[in-house]
Amino acid sequence: MSIGYDKPLKDVKGAKGGCDTAGTGTDGFQGASVGYALNSKKDGKTYADIRLIGKKAYLKVDVRGIAQLAGEDSSEFESALDQLPPAAAPLKDLVGGKWISVDTEKFEEFSRQMSGSAGKGATPKAAPSLDPSVLNGFCNSLTEALSDNVTLDDLGKSGDADDVIRVSAPARPLVEALYKSVTGVAKGIPGYPKLPAKGDFSDVPDRKLSADVQLKDGRPQAITFDIAQFADTSDWSTHLPLRIGISTDGAAQSAPAGATELDLNGLQEAFSSMSGGDLGDGATGTGFDQGSAAPLTESQYAELQRLGIDRDTAESMNHSGFAFDEIKSLAPQLT
Repeated sequence: MSIGYDKPLKDVKGAKGGCDTAGTGTDGFQGASVGYALNSKKDGKTYADIRLIGKKAYLKVDVRGIAQLAGEDSSEFESALDQLPPAAAPLKDLVGGKWISVDTEKFEEFSRQMSGSAGKGATPKAAPSLDPSVLNGFCNSLTEALSDNVTLDDLGKSGDADDVIRVSAPARPLVEALYKSVTGVAKGIPGYPKLPAKGDFSDVPDRKLSADVQLKDGRPQAITFDIAQFADTSDWSTHLPLRIGISTDGAAQSAPAGATELDLNGLQEAFSSMSGGDLGDGATGTGFDQGSAAPLTESQYAELQRLGIDRDTAESMNHSGFAFDEIKSLAPQLT
């Protein structure tokens, strides 16, 4: 997985602002690109390639290859695609190993309509605003928690790195300090869940955890953290390193040529006609199985909440045709 910017990080508002991020809005994400690839070192095959560049998402998936890895037969899935309307042709291209593209903003709106959360005249809820002083207070308390618990050790040179710095902290005291930082400002964050008055940290390892930072020419080149440090065992012969590389000359994500754009309007109309519902401007927009499930009651919402299914998820599934008992039976998978 890679995340890149078309400018140095020191010039990205979200990165250079530190705790003073007021007014940056979405500027911190401008010029960013994200890439994910699922590759096999054994045979050199790429099973999935996903790129997010600007407001466009690009996707190429080896569906047959992934099915083979999982020991499944993709023929049934491919047969179902053959029954889809012409507007769904890009989905068939996807199975065929070709690139497809989609406008992310249009896809978000399409998803809302398919889930029944955007009927006629519906307007999206405004995002809650956060008082800049609350964010500054949290950043300051977070800085204090780190400075009180984190230590730095110079491990010398390693490979092509100029220096390796080990960043260490006692896990339980650090988590306790971070907890105090969060609870101290949580009440000032709109919609933030209520936290318990006192945290139970017995599950946090009572030992020191560390990560190694490689420096080259005075700049971070990579950060490596051994996830096996969390294992409840005294056998340290097993390691699971997670490495985050930082490069100033890495290849930028590029839009693939010849990608077929997914026509969401055509796809929406096709699915609407197949389901017998109207998802257009005169729509109620309640999904594929409009009216096939009884609306949930407040007591049912409360019971699903106790099972770990939040109201928005339950409401979306209900609009999509799931009855209360069906949603309840899916609780183990959803939570």
